[in-house]
Amino acid sequence: MKTTKNLLIATTIAGGMMLTACSNTAEDQRDKMDDKMENVQDKLDDAAEAESLREYERERNDALDKLRNMHDNITKELGNVTERLAEKDMDAEKRAEQEALRTELTQQKAQVERAISDVESSQQGTWIDVRESTRRTSDDVENWWDRTKDNIDRETNMDKDRDGK
Repeated sequence: MKTTKNLLIATTIAGGMMLTACSNTAEDQRDKMDDKMENVQDKLDDAAEAESLREYERERNDALDKLRNMHDNITKELGNVTERLAEKDMDAEKRAEQEALRTELTQQKAQVERAISDVESSQQGTWIDVRESTRRTSDDVENWWDRTKDNIDRETNMDKDRDGK
């Protein structure tokens, strides 16, 4: 019986020591929780970065669409002006107006092409600056284009662009 009692005490002490060795201390638990929180934060950061990347790509594609549309319109009008300048019976005043318009169109086209190039070569980290520059260029070209169409409407006494001006 004494052997059984001693064996039982030894087993209890050994089991207690094993439980103590295996149990988590407050520091171990805190470290594990910190690791888990870092993993959660990493996942949240990854999700935010993915959303930011999608937003950048959407804005970039919208800007490119708008700029390419402007470029196409300017190119089309430049072709029309070139055709008009090819006419032999145009008077000197009208020819000078058309040449001035061609020069303006060429300058506006170059601005839009630079903006397209800037947007195409932009990266997510540089997008804010490129976006602001592109908006300014886009607004400037749109305002110039609207003024030009309105001037043509006034000269021809017609509202070709149907904007009421």
